[in-house]
Amino acid sequence: MKSEVENLYNFIIRTQEKTEEKLKNSIRQRVLEANNIANRIYNENKDTKTKNEIIKMIKDALVDIRFNDGRGYIFIYGFDYECILLPINRENEGKSVYDFQDSKGLYLGREIVKSLQNKDEAFLTWHYPKPENLEKKDFKKIGFNVHFKPYDWFIGSGEYVVDFEENMKEEILEYISKLKTNENDYFFILDYDKKSLFQKIDNLVDKSFQKISSDDEMNLFNEILDLSKNGGGFITYNYKIIDETTALTKTSYVKALLNWKWIIGKGFFHDYVNKIIEKKSIELNEKFHKKIKNIFIITLILTLILLSISIYISKKLEKKFQDYKMELKKQQHILAQQSKMAAMGEMLGNIAHQWRQPLSVITTVATGMKLQKEFENLDDKTFDEAIENITNSALYLSKTIDDFRSFFKSDKKETFFSIKETFEKVLKLTNSQFKNHEITIIKEIDDFQIYGFENEFIQVLINILNNSKDALINKKENKLIFIKTFEDDENNFVIKIKDNGGGIENKILDKVCEPYFTTKHQSTGTGIGLYMAEEIIEKHMNGILEINNCKFSYENEEYVGAEVTILLNKES
Repeated sequence: MKSEVENLYNFIIRTQEKTEEKLKNSIRQRVLEANNIANRIYNENKDTKTKNEIIKMIKDALVDIRFNDGRGYIFIYGFDYECILLPINRENEGKSVYDFQDSKGLYLGREIVKSLQNKDEAFLTWHYPKPENLEKKDFKKIGFNVHFKPYDWFIGSGEYVVDFEENMKEEILEYISKLKTNENDYFFILDYDKKSLFQKIDNLVDKSFQKISSDDEMNLFNEILDLSKNGGGFITYNYKIIDETTALTKTSYVKALLNWKWIIGKGFFHDYVNKIIEKKSIELNEKFHKKIKNIFIITLILTLILLSISIYISKKLEKKFQDYKMELKKQQHILAQQSKMAAMGEMLGNIAHQWRQPLSVITTVATGMKLQKEFENLDDKTFDEAIENITNSALYLSKTIDDFRSFFKSDKKETFFSIKETFEKVLKLTNSQFKNHEITIIKEIDDFQIYGFENEFIQVLINILNNSKDALINKKENKLIFIKTFEDDENNFVIKIKDNGGGIENKILDKVCEPYFTTKHQSTGTGIGLYMAEEIIEKHMNGILEINNCKFSYENEEYVGAEVTILLNKES
């Protein structure tokens, strides 16, 4: 009931919204037809008849045209404001309408002429009293005018919107009357004046609101009116059908169509519905008892089948999951080993760079001592100095081996370590490589304590610095790496490492931490350094590793490069 009343309500609202559009189309069609008649008369007679004769023929052809149930007519005025044809008031023909105003003070003739400037046709809205209702002076009227160029006229017509709406109301009521009805399924429409506009039931007549004659009926109507005006709703009341003496209970859904002052409703009779419910209940009970046994048997069979299938599938899934875990563990072990091998290769290169100078010193001193011994001019002082140089160089080699052996030692447990000391260890291990490639490292390090495996964290930093080094190798000058550490306002330790190597292509920026993804040649890159760095930071240290491109300035120079940010929560 509610759905059907709401649908009818929405249908009427949509129809109302198109009222003016339909009215405009109706008027325009009639005026264009009148204009075609006038043009045809003019074209057929312009060479054989005088102007006055042609004007009379046009007026005679248009004066009796009526439409919209006889309300519509055609009028003609000149652009000099002279009335040429006014079928409803022929006495005004030949008079000027220059100063004619509508009920709101609009100079109608002037506005029509203005609307047709540089146009062949135009709509115009004005307000004017209706002949049968002179008390109300502001009925809205829509007009359409077309420029009749041979005599510089405008031919037009107008219609009251309210009259056109009355036609639409009749059309809607006619539409509703064609819907199939019965005593438990029909619409009724009332107006605010207690008048029944529509209440059709096939073979029956509902006496509700046919004639309100008692205080109870008046109170019921007022209750329905208030309910419908406040958005609509359900109401239960008693009704009578002609030839019936007993009042029956009825529930209706009502809703107000405010601008037409209509109440739209539809209801059902409780006795009728109760009979349907009783009948359906008996049918359903019979079906229920018949089917419940079948449902139980089918449910039991299906349960057994599904149980068997679920056991089978769970075993298959368990096996696949175990295989997947083994494969994943194997792959992670392979990646870890590859990462260690890659790190070992880097460290061996660093060892070679750091040993080159002290070995050269030892070789040079030993060779000098041998030559001096052969020429018998090796004195004690020179011998002692040479031995001291060799001893110092050997100690430096031993210290270097200790530093690198410490890096390769596997951490057994997590500890607190200083970020500043950790960077000193990293730079000590990698310093020779950066010096060899003329790379300058600018540090801005605030010290704080991090909890975790220090050697794993050193591996992360070395991987990041090596990537920056690789980006700067082919740069000719101003090779810079910036290291900055600090604590932010969100309870995080922040480590930022950036370079001026030009950055990473945007299309591959989100792939650089994928395993085996590398932009280097196969002989120099494995593609697992940044992957392992991200794994260590995010899984072992519960942090975040981000890689972005950045623009920055340093010593009045603008640079572009890659920036790696590590966020570690203080409480993790």
